[in-house]
Amino acid sequence: MVLSYQAVQPITTLHDAGIQTVTALSFDPVSDSLWAGIDSGIVIALHTVQGLRGVSFPVGGGLAVKHVTVGDNYVRAFGLAGEGLGSWAKGGMNKWYFRPASALTAASPSTFTPNLLATASSTPELALLNASTGSAVRQAPVSSVITHLQFSLSNLLSASIDGHVRVHDPRSGIRREGGEASVQAHSSGVQDLQVTGNFFFTIGRSLRRGHEFPDPLVKVYDLRNMRPLPPIPFSEGPSFINLLPKHSSSLVVTSAQGLVNVVDVSDATNASGFYQLETTAYITSVALSSSGSFIGFGDATGAIHLLTAADEFSDLYFNGFEGQPIEHADVPDPLPDITWTDSIPLNSIGMPHYNTLLLSSWTPRFVSHGSHYPPPSKIPPQILSTMKVNENIAYAALPKELRGRRNRVQVTNTKDQGRFRSGKNRRDDIDLETLSIDDSVEEVPRMYHKVEIEYSKFGVEDFDFGFYNKTPYSGLETHILNSYTNPVLQVMHYTLPIRRLAKSHTTTNCPREHCLLCELGFVVCMLDDARGTNCQSSNFCRVIGVLAQARNQLDLIDYGREAPYDQMIQSFHRFLVDHLSLEGNSFPYNPIIYQRDPFSSGTNSLASAPMTQLLGIDAKNIVTCLNCKAVREKENMTHIIDMIYPRPMSPNEPYVSSDFASIIRNSIIREMSHKATCQTCKHFATFISRRSISTADLPPILAINTSIYTEESMKFWLDTRQGAFLQSQIELQGEIDGVRDPEIATYELRAVVCQITTKTKLSHLIALVKVPDAETTADTKGPWYLFNDFAVRNISEEEALSCPGAWKKPSILYLERTDIRDRLDFRGLPDQLDPSILSQDTSISMNRDKNLIKHEPLRFEELPTPGTLVAIDAEFVSMQQEEIDYRSDGTSRILRPARLSLARVSVLRGDGPKEGVPFIDDHIHTSEAIVDYLTEFSGINHGDLDPHVSPFTLTPLKLVYKKLRLLVDRGCIFVGHGLSKDFRIINIYVPPERVIDTVDLYFISSRQRRLSLRFLAWYILGENIQTDTHDSIEDANSALRLYKAYQDMEDRGVFDQKLEELYREGRQYNFKPPTPTGVSTSPSKSQKPGPAAQAPSPMPKLNLSPSKFGQQQQFTRMNVANFHSLPDMSQFIAGRDWNRSR
Repeated sequence: MVLSYQAVQPITTLHDAGIQTVTALSFDPVSDSLWAGIDSGIVIALHTVQGLRGVSFPVGGGLAVKHVTVGDNYVRAFGLAGEGLGSWAKGGMNKWYFRPASALTAASPSTFTPNLLATASSTPELALLNASTGSAVRQAPVSSVITHLQFSLSNLLSASIDGHVRVHDPRSGIRREGGEASVQAHSSGVQDLQVTGNFFFTIGRSLRRGHEFPDPLVKVYDLRNMRPLPPIPFSEGPSFINLLPKHSSSLVVTSAQGLVNVVDVSDATNASGFYQLETTAYITSVALSSSGSFIGFGDATGAIHLLTAADEFSDLYFNGFEGQPIEHADVPDPLPDITWTDSIPLNSIGMPHYNTLLLSSWTPRFVSHGSHYPPPSKIPPQILSTMKVNENIAYAALPKELRGRRNRVQVTNTKDQGRFRSGKNRRDDIDLETLSIDDSVEEVPRMYHKVEIEYSKFGVEDFDFGFYNKTPYSGLETHILNSYTNPVLQVMHYTLPIRRLAKSHTTTNCPREHCLLCELGFVVCMLDDARGTNCQSSNFCRVIGVLAQARNQLDLIDYGREAPYDQMIQSFHRFLVDHLSLEGNSFPYNPIIYQRDPFSSGTNSLASAPMTQLLGIDAKNIVTCLNCKAVREKENMTHIIDMIYPRPMSPNEPYVSSDFASIIRNSIIREMSHKATCQTCKHFATFISRRSISTADLPPILAINTSIYTEESMKFWLDTRQGAFLQSQIELQGEIDGVRDPEIATYELRAVVCQITTKTKLSHLIALVKVPDAETTADTKGPWYLFNDFAVRNISEEEALSCPGAWKKPSILYLERTDIRDRLDFRGLPDQLDPSILSQDTSISMNRDKNLIKHEPLRFEELPTPGTLVAIDAEFVSMQQEEIDYRSDGTSRILRPARLSLARVSVLRGDGPKEGVPFIDDHIHTSEAIVDYLTEFSGINHGDLDPHVSPFTLTPLKLVYKKLRLLVDRGCIFVGHGLSKDFRIINIYVPPERVIDTVDLYFISSRQRRLSLRFLAWYILGENIQTDTHDSIEDANSALRLYKAYQDMEDRGVFDQKLEELYREGRQYNFKPPTPTGVSTSPSKSQKPGPAAQAPSPMPKLNLSPSKFGQQQQFTRMNVANFHSLPDMSQFIAGRDWNRSR
């Protein structure tokens, strides 16, 4: 009798944790647990039907788990890597581990007699193990590599890759010779093997017309004479077979698509039970509980689907009973507490397990014993593949790419630390432009190597980014979380239609607090203005983390793990484009950017989102039933094309083009087949789906994910003698109702994002971009540039298109349609920020205290014009502590600096009747957790940034950023103290000629010391500031008055003298103002210009004439240049918190 099953809630514990594939399953026979093996080589215990996660341990090799077997007190498993078979206690402690001489290929799930276990390796060889100790009892050679092993009552059965099932003596492993000892069950390999009594069942693959296909049958054989019995039909194509426990004649047959058939093989008249799992992914593993009451199915998304025969009103236990208590992870014994005395012998301390030689067995020069050390260098595979042998002499021609590399000593770089502007020993003789493919002894050329920021005691500002980028195109820094997205940002920036769209969106009144399109617009504006100066995308990367967590896509957040980035960047690419389309959609008020029909007026049409107009492929899916030929259409809209590659073809099949253009076209049309029940003929039939899209409807920009996940796919991209696979220009034709559209669309390759993988398997991402502005430049190699984070280099088109090896794997492509480029119309997009935001008093604080409002918004007639002088200062809070690597010698190295966020910004009028009156004084609301308010240096207290309790003017970060962006765009000149760091943390670029920094004004390059704002205010202005805490209005006002004082002293010709006095007296007071006691003892008191500290002198009222200001600009630039060449800045702002340094 066949049991009846019903579906219950699947276990999604592993899926929710980001695990991709469940490759092996096994129910615990004595506990209410299910053990799952996953694609990363780890076995995990899941308890109860809720899937509570328990013990986990690796099986070795790092590849997917192939086999898991669970007994009363053990868990046995091995992986696809084939390192060996292990046995673990259920608490995770390893009992034994058997390592064969070659890769392990199979292991029997059960034992013969209590202690005999069978394994097979790729030698090919069969080994019998002691199940208690894991030691090999007997080994025997076999004729073919074994893939499955099963013990029957008196025999050992093996299934091999040649499709044969053979019978062996279970005591010796030797193949039985008497009678029929083997049968070829399948012509192209056995996929699964099960044995019960005198019968065994197989599924597998056979050859038809030269290529493999799954046999649509479960074959049945009599073990006594190896004769076939009537097979069990299964048209869906069986992928797994399992015997139903306690029902030896019942078989569970499962397809990869999730169709399950529970059939009684002994009773042909008994109706079979069919079940369809609700899954959109392939089934990758199947297991049955010891009672047969539960069947588990693992799929490719990490979910485990369950079918149960239990009554719906009863308690759900995997084995029908509660079972033994769950075992928790084994905890190692604590180390003994030893009180050391002179009499305690060292041999009382136990040695840990080791498998390498101890130091005592090495020579005094630390060279191991033996005649085989050091080993000879390996012969490269290029030579081995062409080697010929003549009379025991092997010879081969030296390939061109290896000439000059063998037998050459590699000289390591004597200075692997970063280059700093404050360093004395700068290696200016090295030029990145002179490094090419040929002068690198490694496979990966030098220019593709990962670049990292090093941190000196002066912080990241001291790092010499200019050495890595001598082009007018800015790179992006890498020390921030999620900076792996830098290549995609560069691609978006240099794709002009997307750049225009993003910059336009920043001028709109976007209501979203976290908007990727806004942040993308701010980044491209910054890259546009910087003109070769390095930038950072900290706000963009921060929003990625917030939105990824909100969408539960934690795999998009880069937590610093060393993982392949190709799949991550392609997932992020789809995530980004979907968000850009959604955030830029103002339906029904979207402007028409691209009119697909140039002859229609379009006045009454409702346009889709601007991003969809640029990238969207609006096609119809034509679905045809192959049984009744019924056709139905479905609308299909996608922004990104996933490339699909031709499968290997047999000689009898028609030729399919595999060039770049053909694969792109086939990926757009995307012919797919699937099985389902036809609504017309009511049959379970095969359907063919195919996109239908005309050439005219192909989008202006093609965004492509390359989907290179296998070695076979990568082979298409590798360079051949005929040239590169990737083409700079292609022609595409659409398809209408299955007929190729005669109209042709021409696409030009604009950018490629590649993953670079080194010999150590560490990877990073780079962008190869065809820069539009460089297409008219004659003095370069061409318009192609390599953006390796902050290292930017001009390269040739040949190098951009080439793919010399698997170390350079393309991940994302961008192509632009050239035949319709002139038809893109951006006139409907806004391009100017609304200046009225400077005149509006905005606050989201619910308890703002009017007495604490210190600013007056600008009136309309006060709105800034080019040259308007403003004073600015900002305060920051810490969002993440710095990461430091402490070495054993007591030194340390900063791995990642502290991440600061804007907490308050104040901007003051720089001249006019209201000079010194702030028009912006905003505290910044943030939804992220703050780890340190830095109150002593920022003046920000707990609750000041909370909209429910803050008494201050509280404003969202994006609105404040727009205000500052508007001041930059309108040509304001900023005065402040230490503005370079302020603007860096705010993540905005201001041209140096529009920055007046009092740090640079009051500075003598030969003295190698910068002066704090507090000391300058005490000496020059006679005021004590920052006595209790910092106040941004006070600091900005002090910087403004210092600038006015500088102008006054310059006009009187006494500034140089005053500066010398300033440094001379500063040394006396250690450059710190003395603590005031009554009347100030300022050093300037005896020299008439200095007033008392408690009686501030009036700020000189001077006219800001253009001629004088031009002289000041020249002075500022001169000092900034001197600052970059300082040999030692140890006296200047050595603290790591910027608020601390002012």
